[in-house]
Amino acid sequence: MKKQWSLGAKLTLVGMPFLLLALLSTVVTPWVSWQLDGGAAAVNEAGRMRMQSYRIALSIANKDATPLAEQVQEFEKSLETLRKGDPERPLFVPWDKTVRQRFSSVETGWLSFQSRWLSNSPAVDGDLRSDTLTLASSVNALVSSIEAHMSHWTTMLHLLQLAMLAMAILAAVVLLYTGFLFVVEPVAQLKQAIEKIQHGDLSARVEKSTSDEFGTLADGFNGMAEHLQQMYRHLESKVSEKTAEIEEKRERLEGLYGVTALVANATTLEELAQGFAKSISQISHSDGVAVRWSDQANQRYLMIAAHGLPADMIDAELCIDKGDCHCGDVAPDLGFRVIPIQLELRSNLQHCTKAGFETVINIPIRLHDRQMGEVDLFFNAKVTPPHPRSAHCWRRLPATWPVAWRTCG
Repeated sequence: MKKQWSLGAKLTLVGMPFLLLALLSTVVTPWVSWQLDGGAAAVNEAGRMRMQSYRIALSIANKDATPLAEQVQEFEKSLETLRKGDPERPLFVPWDKTVRQRFSSVETGWLSFQSRWLSNSPAVDGDLRSDTLTLASSVNALVSSIEAHMSHWTTMLHLLQLAMLAMAILAAVVLLYTGFLFVVEPVAQLKQAIEKIQHGDLSARVEKSTSDEFGTLADGFNGMAEHLQQMYRHLESKVSEKTAEIEEKRERLEGLYGVTALVANATTLEELAQGFAKSISQISHSDGVAVRWSDQANQRYLMIAAHGLPADMIDAELCIDKGDCHCGDVAPDLGFRVIPIQLELRSNLQHCTKAGFETVINIPIRLHDRQMGEVDLFFNAKVTPPHPRSAHCWRRLPATWPVAWRTCG
């Protein structure tokens, strides 16, 4: 089987050689220019040393000690500059074997010149002339070796410039051809398919001929066209889903209106409590509801209404004392609580467990900050919250419960 290359791999394979050459040229060219700048400054400094040697000889011959000290200091400063370089100018000697040897000759000649003419005062002027010419000749040799090195770098810089020009022309030709072959033609096919979609032909598809990015794009286009077809096919089902959501909201509002009507029309407390328990069960989708009323001291709780609870559980919990179980044990500073029913309850009343309930929501009923009673909602669903907020209160509840209950406390 023929190996399929991605578009990125194809373009990378074509452009990588040119990119590497361009990077190499970009790095080498400034480096060569830097070498030429530093070498030119070194030639200039070495030329100053040659002139300084003649000035020193003239001062020695005229026995003028004042400028002689400054001239000697300038010569030694030039030697130190050539030895260490100066990156700020920039100035540095392109060291190789020949340049080092000739620089050592300059240093040796200068030391010899100092020992004969600066430490002592010979009277033979012919020797001064000879020694000065010898020192100047060694400086000339150093300058010649630096210039030869610079000539080599100049030739290399010219070759790099010509190579970059040829590479730019070749890269332009190759990339234009590659772009037409790998990009323009697939884009034209995709454009034709898009025009068909615009004219209402949702069955238009792009033939996948490669496994590169345009092949992936063809898959994406085909998937989009398929999705559009499915949206038109299933539009009716989408409308039905929205209708069901609206119906659910209508049922909730109807339940709330029912509670309002119950409060307005009930003639007895028992009728009001039983209707209230049934309505709360319908609205909350709970499996059982118990409405408990408290005495004046909030020490005993009487179950005045129940819905969905077993008869034996109603009889057993018709009247409970505070602290017998979690029901009837509402702290005054808390809102409702989510109570996971466990097998190891501290109370002897195990009616919730026997009835098959897994979770209880305990909602206090208050009037002007006074505890009047509570409503207990029983669920068969089991809740195991990972992060408790209080002893019996957690943030997370099942998604089927009302939104208002998902904020604990």
